[in-house]
Amino acid sequence: MRARLLESLGGEAGCERLSAAFYGRVKNDAVLRPLFPGKSLRCATEEFAAFLIQFLGGDEERTQHRWWVSLRESHARFEISAAQRSAWLKHMGATLEAAEMGEEARAALRQFFVQSSAYVVGKEAAAVEDGELAACWGEQRVLDELIGAIGAGRDEEAVAEAARFAARPVVFVGVLVRMMQTGRAGLVRFVMEAVERDASLGARRYGGRPLLHYASEAGCLEVVELVLRQGVDANLLDRGGHRPLYAVANGCGTEAGPVVVRALVGAGADVDACGGVTRATALHMAARRGHVEIARALLDSGAAMDARDSKGDTPLQRAINCRKGAVAAVLRERGARR
Repeated sequence: MRARLLESLGGEAGCERLSAAFYGRVKNDAVLRPLFPGKSLRCATEEFAAFLIQFLGGDEERTQHRWWVSLRESHARFEISAAQRSAWLKHMGATLEAAEMGEEARAALRQFFVQSSAYVVGKEAAAVEDGELAACWGEQRVLDELIGAIGAGRDEEAVAEAARFAARPVVFVGVLVRMMQTGRAGLVRFVMEAVERDASLGARRYGGRPLLHYASEAGCLEVVELVLRQGVDANLLDRGGHRPLYAVANGCGTEAGPVVVRALVGAGADVDACGGVTRATALHMAARRGHVEIARALLDSGAAMDARDSKGDTPLQRAINCRKGAVAAVLRERGARR
């Protein structure tokens, strides 16, 4: 059903070309450019291409640059003016005009972007006219409402709507991640039940990261233990070359952090593994973030205090550099014992 427009664009590669061409115009626009801080528009280009592929039912593995499940939520951090929306539509219209596609598809996409751009700035517009796009848009609106329900604490509503996305694993994992991050019992129970039904979800990726990494970062011990029991590798890498231990050391600020560390190590996680651009170990990241108890758990599990990252820094040096005195004190104390 969704193949017509995706194929009109040239498939997944065509979505990527359209996004690159569009942001090639945006980069020189004085009205729009302030919405995209930084030197490069690479992230915005990748994210928009991933949205188009996901929205039009393309290959889910080509959607891993998308960090937001909800379209409206992804734009809520911006204050988009009427002039900026107008400029966005001008450049999108020019991009569509220059793209190789049929006139019917071009007109349908142009009308869709008028309506969807109104929606993301909090306004309603006329219905999407193209039947295929209308179906895609209706599903996206339900997904937005589902994420809104999670954020507003309407858990029963969220659970009732979430199951309909189980057939779209990447989107579904994105929903499960948001549920886990709340820590609320009913939503965590839904995640557990979903993973019990489909053991592949533990290693499924959303935004380039497996569900196991998100569960570790959220301190969601129940899900971590379930996924590990199902045989998912405790040293599974995400897109950035990081393992679940790195995720918990970097992002888990709850009391569950040390327990998650022990669960991962017990399942075979390499406590001294380094990864990513900085070649940091989990202990380096606990030092950087000031996660004292996670640092203790890593040390108790045999983490090397003399490991060095890409700059040649040890975890103690990282703690000192980042002004994390409590972690530095733990590292000094442990070093004095040896």
